[in-house]
Amino acid sequence: MVQSSDRFLEKLLPYLLQRASFLVTEQFHQHLKLNGVSVSRWRLLAWLSDYKRSTINELTDNLMLKQPTVTRLVDAAVKDGLVTKAAGREDGRRVYVSLTAAGEKLIEQLKSDASEAEAKIGEIGDLKAIDRLKKNLVEIIDQFEGQKYFRRS
Repeated sequence: MVQSSDRFLEKLLPYLLQRASFLVTEQFHQHLKLNGVSVSRWRLLAWLSDYKRSTINELTDNLMLKQPTVTRLVDAAVKDGLVTKAAGREDGRRVYVSLTAAGEKLIEQLKSDASEAEAKIGEIGDLKAIDRLKKNLVEIIDQFEGQKYFRRS
């Protein structure tokens, strides 16, 4: 792709974000697959390693998956002994998901692999530009979180 393209798609932010994401994550996602871990499971475990426990609704919002998909993902991880589900104390209808010791062990190895993959990306690209991009992406996420910008006519 040429940097100063006049092509519509190559100037469209959603396309550029998705294309960059694909190129940056493709090899790590293949590594996950070779180790029997789906990208969705990786995100679930990584999220729970940072936030310790989450509801299905929180996971749905933050894993960028539909609620039935998250429910199946969590149920499969429970079956594999990686997470637990427990009813909330204040509201028994609310279910909380947390990592088990086996889940913590697996995600620690995967986080190490992800850090190694990111270091290799840094060897290819300009580290300062990558850090600026990360900061810019966090700002974009903060600005757009919960916003509706496309209205049906």
